[in-house]
Amino acid sequence: MAQTQNGGRSGGTALLLWVVFINVGCVATLWPVLAPYAQSLGAGGVGIGVVVGAIYATRILIGPWIGRLGDRYGYRELLLFGNALYVLIALAYWAADSVVTLTAARLLHGVGSAIVLPMVMTVLGRHAAGKSGAAMGRFNLAQWMGYAIGPLAGGALAAQFQPSAVFFALIPAGVISTFLVLGVDRRYTAPEDSSSEQAKKEAPKDARAQLLLGYNFIVAPSNLIIMSFFPLLADTRGYGPVITGALLAIAAFVTAAAQPVWGRIADQTSVKPLLVTGGIGAVLGLALLGGTEPIWVAAIAMLIAGFAIAGLVAGTATAAVELGRSRGMGTYVALFHSSGSLGQALMPLLYGAVMGIIGVDGLLIAVGVLVVMLSGAFVLASTVLAPRDEPDPLSSPEARESN
Repeated sequence: MAQTQNGGRSGGTALLLWVVFINVGCVATLWPVLAPYAQSLGAGGVGIGVVVGAIYATRILIGPWIGRLGDRYGYRELLLFGNALYVLIALAYWAADSVVTLTAARLLHGVGSAIVLPMVMTVLGRHAAGKSGAAMGRFNLAQWMGYAIGPLAGGALAAQFQPSAVFFALIPAGVISTFLVLGVDRRYTAPEDSSSEQAKKEAPKDARAQLLLGYNFIVAPSNLIIMSFFPLLADTRGYGPVITGALLAIAAFVTAAAQPVWGRIADQTSVKPLLVTGGIGAVLGLALLGGTEPIWVAAIAMLIAGFAIAGLVAGTATAAVELGRSRGMGTYVALFHSSGSLGQALMPLLYGAVMGIIGVDGLLIAVGVLVVMLSGAFVLASTVLAPRDEPDPLSSPEARESN
């Protein structure tokens, strides 16, 4: 793979982590207002699901194509285009005056989303030097700090002005992030070299990579149950936008703060304890959140759910990077994000339909049960399917170093 001098590598990492934080932070300002705003435009349960999931529909279509382009030609130009596009995305949100136009804005948002985070994750993973857990821990820390601060800012903006004012937060995200990418050493974002391409061609054909994609399809949308659908429950409980934003921020802060710990565990042991613990924590946190109303109990539930999401996020991201080393990092990481996007596009539709039957509180509990069951099933199946004559990069630190 393309290498840079130490200074270039360190500077590249720091700048791209700031890109992740700023980009995600400004995007996350939408979470406290998006579903209620769609509802104010006349969207019902399924309509809200369409609006929430539209961003991921675009990512499904162009994500793998973007990943292949990055592996072949490099990631710099893609990152510049993806970040600059957020200025236009902000204007599209602001101009939306119906469910149809709001959905169109979300589809456009999906183009930028399909580029920025997957390509940054790819670049950091390529330079992880045998410490994929730590690298993904830093990536997820920057990402989830943005998720933590964004809802607070979004709730405050909505309370002080109006929900549509939140959309303009995407403009500084695009401008500042574009300039940060310009400061990254070109060698740090260079395309894969010939040895990496040869390793991809000789990659073992086993079911683990496909299994991870399927698992991510179900688990990736689980955070949407908090970020997009919990505000509806909070509205019925009379929490208000500021309290709602604060509760969302609790989960995101815990998810961010736990990333370095989860990253060290992944590097020292394996990703499987992260997924088991994350599944158990998800069902506990979501059940408590859906079944109790006092704000202080909801805060505790957000702490538990945030810690659980941290394990799931760190585990799946580390697994994707390790499997991507022999399959083309950008290509497989983009497939990984696209599988999650497919779930995030389809599952909100199911969430909306189920919400109409059992309510938001019942939906939270049901999703928690689904996550814990599938996490256990994935860990068991990936262990059984690991080739006996090869080290398993999802289980063994030694295998990650040899990969």
